[in-house]
Amino acid sequence: MCYKKKKGLSLLTFMLIFLNLSFLIFAEETVSVDLDTVIERIMENDLDYRLTVANYERTMLEYEKRKANYLLQESRYNELELENSIRSAENTYRNAIEQFVNNIIREYTDLYLAVLDLEIKNINFELAETRLREAEAQYRIGDIGSIALLDQENSFKDIQFSLENARDDLQHKMKEFAGKLGLAGKSLELAELDYNNEWMPEEEEVIQAVLENSFQLYTKENQLRLAEIDLERAELTAAELDRKIKEKALEIARLELEKTRNELKEGARQSFYQYKQAVKRIELNRERLRSAEEKYRLREEQYKLGLITRVEVLEYKASMLQAKYNYLSAVANYHLTERALKWEMGLETEVLLNENTDK
Repeated sequence: MCYKKKKGLSLLTFMLIFLNLSFLIFAEETVSVDLDTVIERIMENDLDYRLTVANYERTMLEYEKRKANYLLQESRYNELELENSIRSAENTYRNAIEQFVNNIIREYTDLYLAVLDLEIKNINFELAETRLREAEAQYRIGDIGSIALLDQENSFKDIQFSLENARDDLQHKMKEFAGKLGLAGKSLELAELDYNNEWMPEEEEVIQAVLENSFQLYTKENQLRLAEIDLERAELTAAELDRKIKEKALEIARLELEKTRNELKEGARQSFYQYKQAVKRIELNRERLRSAEEKYRLREEQYKLGLITRVEVLEYKASMLQAKYNYLSAVANYHLTERALKWEMGLETEVLLNENTDK
């Protein structure tokens, strides 16, 4: 009975290794891609993105036509309304493109982390298999009972099931992702997420940039200007009650502008705080990773000298890989947090707009 279990484990291990190798070479050619390349290729191939750009360009042409028509009936009020419409269209377009790019970044980072998670699951499977063999040996000599052995077998099966599901899920998602890049039928090798903390603005710099580049604030300022024009017109020809209504509308426009400005300042402070926390999280997890790598290196040397068991080495390797996962997860979060802050400050908006309208 015990012999059959050992034989079954050996065959299972062989099959899992074979499946793992098959996953890595399921396509004839392996293509290495980094995040920038992925964004560029998806933008070239994604029909939704191309439709967004084409619709925006058509909208801009329509506004040029409206602008030409307004030349025949020139007025400051019409000019402000048209300017607001154009800015609104630009803002909608920029939001759509930014959301599109953020989704690509999330998908890339999720896939990269899934590859690392699969490596962790492989180590945990090897650990579970080793522990099951030890439990079988202990059972044969009477050190543990059948219940303890059954618990170990169930734990092994759970880990095996989790590994197989993770492998199948990752392979499916990788194939889909390759198709989005125009690389269907090819295997992808994702470049590791990089990090360098060269950008650290001051809080006041962030607040000022957010205020200068806020479409929401621009809209409120424009509404205030329109309210001022409405009041000027009312003072010339409107009845007293109508003039008072316009005065109240102007007061409301000023209060809404002030409220929006205060809300934007608070939002900018919060975004800046989240960015600083993202940087700190990376630094913390990087130190933990270095410590885990050093501990694993020392345990490997001890194992080679026969001082510790294989199980202990695998435990430290799993711990090291988990530390790496946590670090790269922090890097992924940093990329999105940094981009969100730069977006609010207007540091990404013009680049995206110019790149696409110049085509």
